[in-house]
Amino acid sequence: MVGGWLIHVFQGFSGDLRRRATVAKMKKADIVLASPRTVRLSPIALAYRLFLRSRYVHSMLYIGNGRILHTTTRHGVVVTRLPRKIFRKDRYATFRVKNLSEPQRERVVQEALKWKDRKLDHAGLVTNVPSKLVGLRKPLLRWEKNRIWCSKLIYRAFLAADVEVVPPDRAQNITSEDLSRSLTVKRI
Repeated sequence: MVGGWLIHVFQGFSGDLRRRATVAKMKKADIVLASPRTVRLSPIALAYRLFLRSRYVHSMLYIGNGRILHTTTRHGVVVTRLPRKIFRKDRYATFRVKNLSEPQRERVVQEALKWKDRKLDHAGLVTNVPSKLVGLRKPLLRWEKNRIWCSKLIYRAFLAADVEVVPPDRAQNITSEDLSRSLTVKRI
């Protein structure tokens, strides 16, 4: 019984150290991509994983001080704390845009924060899957004027700082997987 308790304490301490080391390497405007276990995916994320064969199904923007800006289906664009297990390489990957200056980093974060509290574009998310499957450049349905979802939020924030993370012709249907494959980013 005592041995099990010691192992639990050690694992918690070890995880905390790994989390701190991961966060210490991060800079503002880093892109965090998530690859949750399949059983924990929303129906939309599951469609991305199954039909588009996407490893990464959610994008987040690191804004500093252990916080991220990302989208949720219920609340839209929100600021939250970094995931507790951000150090898990099998679940999270952090990417940094190459040659990004400090003023550009600040601008990316400020532009992204302008989207805070905006609602998510469910139609855009859902129609991205069939559009990508058949090779269309734009989603099938476009109901909302200011369409936003996690990867689109990141694309727009970088674009406002004059950085194209993906080519403009691929921006209408951008996914987290597109961000991971971008030639302008490197994994850290």
